Amino acid sequence: MNIKPSWDTTGDLLEAVDPRPKEKPLFEYKHAYTERMIECRSIQEFDLNVLVQINKDGLRTVSENVIYQGKDISGFYAIPLLDQRLVITGYHLLNKKSQPTRIKVGTGIPVVNHDNKNSPSFIATDNLSLFLRLSQLKYVSVYHSDIYKAFDFVDLYMDGGKPRVIATNKNLETNADLKIHFDVDVSKLTDQEVKSAILSKAGDIQPVELKPSSTLNIISMSDIQAQPITWLWDGWLPLGKMTILAGAGGCGKTNLSLALIATITTGGIFPDGSKCINAGKVLIYSTEDDPADTLKPRLIANGADISKVSIISGRTNEKGEQEPFDPSQDFPKIEQYIKLNPDVRLLMIDPIISAVSGDMNKANDVRRSLQPLVDLANEYKFSVLGITHFSKGSAGSTPADRIIGSQAFTALARMAWSAAKREDEGDCILVRAKSNNSILEGGVRYQIEAETVLGNIETTKTAWLGVIEGTARELLNEAECAETYNSAFDEAKDFLTDLLSPVESMPSKEVKQQVKEAGLSMRTIERVSAELKIKRFRPQGETGWHWKLPDFHKDVPPVLPEHKQHY
Repeated sequence: MNIKPSWDTTGDLLEAVDPRPKEKPLFEYKHAYTERMIECRSIQEFDLNVLVQINKDGLRTVSENVIYQGKDISGFYAIPLLDQRLVITGYHLLNKKSQPTRIKVGTGIPVVNHDNKNSPSFIATDNLSLFLRLSQLKYVSVYHSDIYKAFDFVDLYMDGGKPRVIATNKNLETNADLKIHFDVDVSKLTDQEVKSAILSKAGDIQPVELKPSSTLNIISMSDIQAQPITWLWDGWLPLGKMTILAGAGGCGKTNLSLALIATITTGGIFPDGSKCINAGKVLIYSTEDDPADTLKPRLIANGADISKVSIISGRTNEKGEQEPFDPSQDFPKIEQYIKLNPDVRLLMIDPIISAVSGDMNKANDVRRSLQPLVDLANEYKFSVLGITHFSKGSAGSTPADRIIGSQAFTALARMAWSAAKREDEGDCILVRAKSNNSILEGGVRYQIEAETVLGNIETTKTAWLGVIEGTARELLNEAECAETYNSAFDEAKDFLTDLLSPVESMPSKEVKQQVKEAGLSMRTIERVSAELKIKRFRPQGETGWHWKLPDFHKDVPPVLPEHKQHY
């Protein structure tokens, strides 16, 4: 028998308790020993900073020395709060007294042992003492003060192949066939009495206790067969591993990736002159570019075999309805596609942060989101290429440290590339910022060129220009120094032209004041003034010097040599 949902399953599962403004931390506490205030701005931070490992009762607890709003909450039970996806989104903190103090951190509904695949049944209860007792007995249990809401959660989101029961000490008018009635204090019952009561409704399957610890597997190195790295692009793109491509905006990261896809789908030649010997299919997941007007035209322009390129466009739910692709849940479904298409050689994700569920700056969030994908690539031997950006203000740092987000991105990746635009040379460069399996010396040059495909569609393609020597850091620093110099020079040139064009001349003192207010460098202004051939002169009868554009030079008296350094 199923109970129809009596609440809005699309909304929050619990009423908000003590809602706080978004800008405030999720949880703030004082350390009793150091007296330092500590802020947790995410569930992951709270998990790492506040909670200790599972105790003998089967629950995590608050660590020692935690003072919350003037109260020592050390040793409080931490009951996980889950959302509809059965992901931990918060905790209820409870003390062990008969009238427990409750502190809510995050959102969701309390569920214990949700990852216990051995539990023979799922139990909904509105009795907190029973809820904690069931946790100790390793049952998957859901708690809510409204028993029907607790059961709705069980019925909607738990495994449909196992019995569901309601455990309560209240007299319910309906659903007697599902109800286990405890008319005594559960603390006075033995474990066997609690189990027997549950089995009377759920069947005679005994709960299987979780093993208290795992075993350590040891393999002798003499029993391991050494294997060489298998490359999709020799020395650049390893099969079975993740590669990250990072760079500043405007250097054509997506376009050069599509050019590499063209080589992979046709068995063509890579930018360094090596042949692709592991040609095959490519799968793309992109949240930034439209497949119809951007990705496909660029693939055609770069010469890809379109029949071997597919894109993740969404998912179909159990009702046959189309829904958006959700990386946090759906990347495991890629395995189904890979099994049917064993010749897939590359999965491109643009941007890679779209595959991260949580905070991209948190190592735990990044690793938890991407590790299953890395494991999948290793099992089926395809490459993962994730595209991302450089962090702002990171110029001059080591290339691997410049990748935006947590360092877990580069830790998980076996290879990291960096791309940069070189204004002086009119080209771009691609270098290896990190490699666990090849050298880092050298790079390749390329340009982004306009192209017309299918008669009238304007698009772009990547033209490879050959290899370049040097380390990644040297090449990137040279490119960015030139880019910074040219950008600042052009900005100063426009500023000075706009400043002096409307006037006959301007006092040097006022020019310098305007430059200062604009936040420009006076040294750059001096270089610009030399290129513009700006004249400096001292008007008759005045002691101060003036600046004047060359269009008015005919009225300017010659600059006296002895005064050239006085302005």
